[in-house]
Amino acid sequence: MFDLSAILVPVSYSLCEVFGFDPNEVDPSITVEGFQIPDPATLSDPVAQQHATFLRAAVPPIDPYYQFRKELVRDIRYWWLTGEGDVLLLWGPTGSGKTSVFEQWCARLGIPLFMAKGHRRFEPHEAFGQFVGGENGTTPWVDGPVTLAARYGLPCIINEYDRIAADRTIVFNDVFEGRSFPIPGKSGEVVTPQPGFRVAITANTNLVEDLSGNYGTANTHDISLLERIVALHVGYPTDDTEARLLEKELEQFSDDLLSYWFDQEGIKISTPQGMKEGSAINRSEFIQGLLEVAKKIRAQSKDGGNTSDSALERTMSTRILRKWARHSVAQASAPEKLGLSALHLSLKKYLSSLATESTRIALHQAVENVFGVSEVVKP
Repeated sequence: MFDLSAILVPVSYSLCEVFGFDPNEVDPSITVEGFQIPDPATLSDPVAQQHATFLRAAVPPIDPYYQFRKELVRDIRYWWLTGEGDVLLLWGPTGSGKTSVFEQWCARLGIPLFMAKGHRRFEPHEAFGQFVGGENGTTPWVDGPVTLAARYGLPCIINEYDRIAADRTIVFNDVFEGRSFPIPGKSGEVVTPQPGFRVAITANTNLVEDLSGNYGTANTHDISLLERIVALHVGYPTDDTEARLLEKELEQFSDDLLSYWFDQEGIKISTPQGMKEGSAINRSEFIQGLLEVAKKIRAQSKDGGNTSDSALERTMSTRILRKWARHSVAQASAPEKLGLSALHLSLKKYLSSLATESTRIALHQAVENVFGVSEVVKP
């Protein structure tokens, strides 16, 4: 492997500064290691330029709206510093931020990240590489994400790992042990992972059981795998964290637009000061209403732990919550022009149209209960 010391340049970052934590809550002297990859144009060696270009492209883009949770950063940092030989399992319900927390960890620290995705028919070449059709009848070998990460000494993440059948995961045994591993399909070649190679996996289950009963395509896995894992549960964020997310999501919209829409939509919500209606509602109170809808839906859902026969098969994930909020305000003219509620229109597009009929009714009822708005605003 090419000497990467001039390309993956180690940098020590302040935990508070890079993850946006309050220095009154997190010790500002705590640091975490990352990289700075130079601009390829500043490198004279053409091979170095190629590596720098490739690795810069592999650093995930920064999500400016992302809100880090202190407890997740604390646990990931601990694994990052001490668990190089263990696999990090990030598990939890749909849309809770399992992949995004690790992506944004790498993004903020300038760390290239290689990604694979599990599914029922997963084949080894999707992680390790394969021969592909090239020019003039050639069939060059192209490394997969796990192989690339091992060669470079960088992290990789395998999403939806519990969707891979247990008998198809045996190819990862040596990888997860941190040992040199043969490349499936490329007879005779063995890769020795470089220092810094790490593997994270995501799953909706803890690889042992599906407590919600909502992930019928998930698989249980052998105990030998479990002994190689550091498990970190990623639930939905706290109200405070989701409120900050929604504030960021909605900051593009002016207070005047919100007031106009609240009046046209006919929104009515309960606040600590009593019932408020229309433009009397402020931005913060609207956000609290969005969170109240999310809590109601989650409490009725399988992902939220509801075990009754009538539990909803869909839930309001953080991902959906952000989309619902943003696109509701983006359709602020819908009540006046279409006679339809923008809250309900957005909910249909991003959640309820992809649910059973009974769940669809319950989702829209939750919105009506909190905001006092039905799907049709004007007859």
